Amino acid sequence: MNIFYKLIAYTFFLASHFCWAQPIEARVALVIGNSSYKNAPLKNPANDSHDMAKKLGSLGFYVVERKDLTIRQIGATLREFGSKLTPGGVALVFYAGHGLQIKGKNYFPAVDADINGEEDVPNQSLSTEQIMDTLADAKTRLNLVFLDACRDNPFARGFRSSSRGLSRESAPSGTLVSFATRPGSVASDGDGRNGLYTGVLLREMANVNMPIEQLLKKVVGGVKQASANQQEPWMEGSIEGDFCFALCGPDGSSSADDHALWGYVKDSNNISDFNSYIEKFPAGLFVAIAKNRVLALERINLDRLQTLNKSAASSTEPPSKYIVQPSSKPKENLVFLEESTKNSWSNKTIKDCFECPEVVLLSGGKYVMGVDDGSNAAPAHTVTVGAFGIGKIEVTQSQWQYIMGSNPSRFKTVGVDLPVENISWNDAKTFVKKLSAKTGKKYRLPTEAEWEYSARANALGKWSYGDDEDRLGEFAWYGANSGGMSHPVSQKRPNNFGLFDMYGNVEEWVEDCYHPDYADAPTDGTAWLIDCKSDYRVRRGGSWGYDAKEMLASSRSHAAPGFARHYLGIRVARDLN
Repeated sequence: MNIFYKLIAYTFFLASHFCWAQPIEARVALVIGNSSYKNAPLKNPANDSHDMAKKLGSLGFYVVERKDLTIRQIGATLREFGSKLTPGGVALVFYAGHGLQIKGKNYFPAVDADINGEEDVPNQSLSTEQIMDTLADAKTRLNLVFLDACRDNPFARGFRSSSRGLSRESAPSGTLVSFATRPGSVASDGDGRNGLYTGVLLREMANVNMPIEQLLKKVVGGVKQASANQQEPWMEGSIEGDFCFALCGPDGSSSADDHALWGYVKDSNNISDFNSYIEKFPAGLFVAIAKNRVLALERINLDRLQTLNKSAASSTEPPSKYIVQPSSKPKENLVFLEESTKNSWSNKTIKDCFECPEVVLLSGGKYVMGVDDGSNAAPAHTVTVGAFGIGKIEVTQSQWQYIMGSNPSRFKTVGVDLPVENISWNDAKTFVKKLSAKTGKKYRLPTEAEWEYSARANALGKWSYGDDEDRLGEFAWYGANSGGMSHPVSQKRPNNFGLFDMYGNVEEWVEDCYHPDYADAPTDGTAWLIDCKSDYRVRRGGSWGYDAKEMLASSRSHAAPGFARHYLGIRVARDLN
């Protein structure tokens, strides 16, 4: 029997021991946000899909997320989504982006669609018909479809008809389809981070003991109020029984400890956190969600294991040292890869407490640090870095608040994982000292050599992905795309070590004192703390306000240890002994 189905059966068995608990069932979601259209880009769908995927993940869904879906990706995405669905389970589809109707059918164009007339639409778009067919084939018990896609048709000029918005859907039994606005009407993309409809939906999804029909009524009221009755969401279809995102069960009080512990674990990606909650509160208010999260995370881990096994099976490399040297690249791009690096722990993580930073384990290796260009990053020199752990993301404001009891940041949004900023090197040192005391583990600032090793991630080029400046926006919030502010962590693509925001967002303090070049720098990966010319400390990675050329893997800057600004943050390191 497939391991995933065994997990489902086992979880149903566990659920039977708690008579009032919400039934545990496989929850799988497809989340799509299309923003980067060639001719009519939209601001919010990328944010909508990111925030929705995160919310659904915290509610026990296994999430298949796609941003800026292309024509070629439509079929593969539906197949992947369909392969995760299980008979009798719950399926959810969320789409944000452009949508249009032709002859009573609804379509959602790919971002690279080149549509000059109605005939071009079906072959260059995702359709509700395709979505419904995928759900029907899976024989799921409950299907939820959310469509924030009723913006004005950007291709209407080439169409024979002039219908606005989306058409009504004839939803089969067991399916609810929620539209951002009434059929034939258009919806607002919103002035804030999210579209108007999606923003209200995200807020209401956290409600405990609220059946989906009641929740959608609250969404209608919230959107109408926020739009001064200019936009009214619409629902089609019906379901049997109850479904709640955050629990369907009897009313009753729950202990403060139950709520407090759930508050700590609910956004975790570690199975052990949810198992700890289940063990402590076997009949707790959130035990059903916790079990769904365990189920979803087990599936994610299984997928990763299968991917690794396939990779290992296809590998023919001999187990020996090797050197990668591009024939026509400058010395900056030379990277030495040792046997220890080939077997690195990249993407394996640890988390020592509920609000502790998640740390990626790196086994270390040998690489060339710096560049021979006469700058403060010269000369290039070979460094050997030992095993260490480094923060998967920049320290967030909630993590800082948990350890320090305050939040010095300038950019603040409740419920959003913005990086902490406006902190000095002295503040950063205090944070890692308190974090170490709380966990009994040795947390610290990364050394400059560790930071650059992590940023390069065993890849060649100016950045971890190569030398193409046009691609920097895929990995970084910087001067060209940030809008003059920091952004939530982990929205951009990670590097090969699974680390987010190594370039841009907020600049990161490291341990070393500043030297004007690398002459006589340590070669063992330790912090350079002798022969300091001043008390200045090193900053790495650039920020949301930097130009691309200031954010290379080799780029360095510095400031006094008491200097704090709204573009300066921290990423932790952790000893592994």
